[in-house]
Amino acid sequence: MQVLVALAFVALSTDRGGSLADEVDLIVPESDDGSLAWWTPETTKPLLDRPQWVAFDLQTILLDTLINSPRIQGVSRQTSIALERIVQQDAAFDPNVLLESRGGRKNDPVGNVLTTGGPPRLLEDSFTARAGVEQTGRRGTAMNLSQELGTLNSNSQFFSPNNQGNARLNLSLTQPLLGRGGQVYNERLLTQARIDGRLSWQEMRGEVEQQIADVVSAYWQLYELRCHLIQARGLLEQSRAIETVLLARQEFDVGNIEMAKARGRVAKRLDRVVQLQAEVKKQQVRLARLVGSDELIGAGDTLELIPKTSVAFPKIQFELREAVLQGVENRPEVRAAAMAMESAALSIHVTRTELVPELTAVIDGYLAGLNGQYGVFNSFADQFSTGGPGLSGGLRYDLPYGRRAARSRVREANHRYQQKSQELREAIQLTRAEVEIAMVNVNTSLDQRATKSKVLETASEEETILTMRWEMMAGDGGNVGVVLENLLDAQQRRSEAEREFSSSQSQYLTSIVELQRAMGTLLRYENIEPIQTPCDNTIEFTHPHLSMPLEGLNVIDSPSLPRPDDQMIDEEEFQ
Repeated sequence: MQVLVALAFVALSTDRGGSLADEVDLIVPESDDGSLAWWTPETTKPLLDRPQWVAFDLQTILLDTLINSPRIQGVSRQTSIALERIVQQDAAFDPNVLLESRGGRKNDPVGNVLTTGGPPRLLEDSFTARAGVEQTGRRGTAMNLSQELGTLNSNSQFFSPNNQGNARLNLSLTQPLLGRGGQVYNERLLTQARIDGRLSWQEMRGEVEQQIADVVSAYWQLYELRCHLIQARGLLEQSRAIETVLLARQEFDVGNIEMAKARGRVAKRLDRVVQLQAEVKKQQVRLARLVGSDELIGAGDTLELIPKTSVAFPKIQFELREAVLQGVENRPEVRAAAMAMESAALSIHVTRTELVPELTAVIDGYLAGLNGQYGVFNSFADQFSTGGPGLSGGLRYDLPYGRRAARSRVREANHRYQQKSQELREAIQLTRAEVEIAMVNVNTSLDQRATKSKVLETASEEETILTMRWEMMAGDGGNVGVVLENLLDAQQRRSEAEREFSSSQSQYLTSIVELQRAMGTLLRYENIEPIQTPCDNTIEFTHPHLSMPLEGLNVIDSPSLPRPDDQMIDEEEFQ
């Protein structure tokens, strides 16, 4: 498979100033909530001191994950292995062509004069060639048809004719009767392989959905940390601006206590910036590992990952009953548990069949020809024109005394069926619980986006008031230090409100993905479909953007596709 290089490396100039934005046309979304979300345009700009950076959207990173993730490739190969076993079991009913030849010389001492009629040793030269076809039918019929041609010569005085050429056409049929002659019993291994194949397919779906959910979560966590870093840098710049003002007024009306407070806040906020820079770098490593792209992993500490964001957030409207029904219908774990019950039911049928006595009919028939002077081909013609066929037939009955092992296997199969039924019941309950929890998280995150917006608005108003009060106060009173302390605290509260608001955005988008995963519809939600190629059972993942022409070193813009059941939240709802 051709490796998709969906991310572009764009070299930065030494000066990371305004000329950077002119090199590549970046999509800079507007602020979510007007001036409150001032950090939003900055998230699409480089924040780390690294020589290379790349901007990408969620669809692009998902495409790279589908193509490069070792976890996805591994589980898809495991499913291909299970699908190949279906072919192997079905091939057991294909006919087999047999070709065999054998030559030999017998040289035995004679202990009975009637063996050779005089010579002390029996000397025989023989050669046999056999060709045939054998096949096992889907109802247990075993058929063997073979044609044998050969030569034989002996020094026995009773051997006649000399230099024999013989031919023999054999047909053998074996047919199980009673329960073992049915198609269900004789195709039990094929049926089990098909069940295992579907089970592996569902397990693959679950693994891929979990990987996609992890990548989406890591994507939004990276976006969230970048927002926090921008907010922390803005807070640091505010404290440095206050420190600069205090330094300028130190000779007039600023005391040591005010300078100590300002410097303490600068140091503490600088430490927070350093910590967030490290968190952003670590989150980039986590995201690159989840994607599995060698280009991302090999870039190391030379590349900065910049998520592109959208101003619109999908609003999912589901009734709990509808969501639970979708989960029971689509969740891979529920389907896998149902298929495990199907396998247990097959085991019950097989063991009950084996409890019945085994009765087999055996029929053999042959045609033979014999000529001297090594007349092999004359013998081949004579077997159809001279004499008649030889026939034999019989029945074979087999019944173990007491049938204790067969009865035990029936009881074991019934116990296994009951076990799998409880596992299915547990899977349904787990699905319902996860869907309910995911619904609560979605609704809570949606409500919190509104409340966090109000908290940020009030915190900003408080900071504005205290800033104006501090700027207008003189420095000849003891209240200046109190006002400065209140201002620094208000800045901190406003920064925390900004952090919580940006976190609520990423949490809401992540909770939507988790809800889709809980319902088993995440792949469909992301327009991803696994396809089995019929020629070699390879699993490939299709996506609308995979059909688009992609070039390795171009920035690719793949905006998220709208979902028909989604509504876009109007940001005015939160004002």
